[in-house]
This record gives sequence, structure tokens and C-alpha cells, in this order.
Amino acid sequence: MKIPTFVSSLDSIIKGGMPIGTSALLMGDPGAGNFEFAITSASKHALAIEGKLPLELEGRDVKPLNGILYVTISKPQKEIQRSFRLIMDEALVRALESHISYVDLSGIYYSRSQIPASWIGKSTLKDKEDFITVLFKSLEEKGRGKLIIIDSLTDLFTWRDFDFNKILDLSRGVTRVVKEWDSVAYTLMTRNITDPKNENILIEIFDGAMVFRWSESENISKRFRYMYMPKFIGVLQFIEKERIEKFDTQFDYNTGMVILNITRVR
Repeated sequence: MKIPTFVSSLDSIIKGGMPIGTSALLMGDPGAGNFEFAITSASKHALAIEGKLPLELEGRDVKPLNGILYVTISKPQKEIQRSFRLIMDEALVRALESHISYVDLSGIYYSRSQIPASWIGKSTLKDKEDFITVLFKSLEEKGRGKLIIIDSLTDLFTWRDFDFNKILDLSRGVTRVVKEWDSVAYTLMTRNITDPKNENILIEIFDGAMVFRWSESENISKRFRYMYMPKFIGVLQFIEKERIEKFDTQFDYNTGMVILNITRVR
């Protein structure tokens, strides 16, 4: 069974979407589109739950997941919701908020920092309880049959209690359990936040990786976004068959992320 990404034009290229049980790493330059891809997929998924499919998927046997779970590690839930309202059409936001639940770990994340408790809330880690353990418990409680968005590994790389092995445990655990839960997970991460060796280790752990970049051509006066897939089990074969090197993307207030163009390998 496949689950559509609901990103316009992408699902038709990858033959309906990604396999259920997929865990995907969305790694990107700041602002280049990994967050936008995730919330486009989530908001359109919410519409599909309500029976509102995009034209390109009408007539297909699309069975959406049970809802969306947004796990925020350092940003308060209100900040995430404010971001939705600022960058998406009201109808998309309304549908998303009707089918989304949150795990807000920001109070715990900052509990050992110098930030005043009155600024971050009163959540603290219990004695001998590990932050990653709390995250796993939250996923276990709320993540079954859901589209899960984890925002983000960047916060763990820059955390005062940083431990790369814990990040590996989280990545392997999520990749394993979404298959048992019939869920799909997007894990966000900033590109170049760690060295290339660590990035490659993470790409190898996840079922799929999507890399979001800004153009760097000196011949183009206007910056544009693009995306490519270095790895994606159950998807990459369709990309390779079409000889696609990268996808030019754009984020639109009314429709979310769309594929504008594709660049093929010459």
C-alpha cells in the first residue's frame, strides 16, 4: 500500500506515493523546503481524511492515515501553529488543525538551560529519565497509524546534552517502528549541521532521504529551490527510470509545495 505525499506532480512521478511504513529524512538548507514539504504533505493529508483529494489523485484508491502527529523538540506548539497560519491558506490550516495532535517537548528541552523557567514552561525531566526516552514514549502513545513529523534532529545536534549515539537510536527506532504501526514518519534536519560522515550514516538508516537546496548558479539572478533524493526504498527506482536528477520546487500560500520542473540526467 502506498501513501501519497500530496505534493503536486510528485505522486504521479513516483507512482502514487511512498510505501506505508516509510521513514524519511528531510534534510535541507535553511528555508529551502524541508519544513514546507512536511506541512504541505500534512495539510493535504488532512484534506484527504475529509474526502477532499487533489485532482490528480481523484479516482485512485487513496486510503489516508488516521491523522498527523507533530513532535516539536525546541519550538513551543504555539510557535508551530503560528508558522502554519503565516505561510498557508486558512482552509489548509483549518483542515490540518482538525486532524493534528502535538507532542511539545520544548519545556523539557530547555529545562537544563539558562533560559528562565517562566519563559519556557514548567516541564522538566524526571530523575534518571532521558529526553530521548520521553520522546519514544510520546511516539508510542500517539504515533500509531499517523503521519509523524519530527522537528527536528537539528535541535538534538545543538543540544547541550548532545550525544550522536542517541540520535542514531532515535533514527533507527523510528525507522523500525513505523512499519509495525503502519505509519509514515518525516524527520527534519538542517543540512551541514554535522559532518558529511554523520549525514551519510543517517541517510543509510532511514528508508528514504530527500535533500532540499537553494540554487547556487551564478547565471541565475533569482534564487530557486530544488530537491533531490539520494536514497528512497520503493521510490527511487521510478526516479531513476525517468532519469530525473532533481526537482525544482516552489511553495505557494494557497496550494503548498509544488513541483515546477524536473531536470533529467543528460
